Amino acid sequence: MQPAAVADAGGLLVLAGLLEGIDHEVDEVLVLDATSLLVAECLALRHEGAPHRARTEFGLVSRVVSEWFPVRAVAIEAAIAAIGQNDIDGLAALALAESLDVPIVTKNRDLTSRKIAVLYC
Repeated sequence: MQPAAVADAGGLLVLAGLLEGIDHEVDEVLVLDATSLLVAECLALRHEGAPHRARTEFGLVSRVVSEWFPVRAVAIEAAIAAIGQNDIDGLAALALAESLDVPIVTKNRDLTSRKIAVLYC
């Protein structure tokens, strides 16, 4: 079991049991606050016409998170790293994980790090 790990949107949905994937055992799940918007949008689209289901699943996601981190602290670094890439959320989560020296949980197989463990779902 990992004592702590940063999760991007895909990793968070897996840890909450809402997406299929490898459910890594993590004691403390750390997430960028902006990821909440991405997850909320995903759930709203997933449950179009059934907002109560989206709210319920967002509650399940929120229960998994131990601490939310402000994205502004890592957004510029992630944006610079994202030139030519699409996954700014994943890169920002990776930057946070590297700054905290904890693993990252992700579904994005393109995310790699020389500093920390990457736990693919």
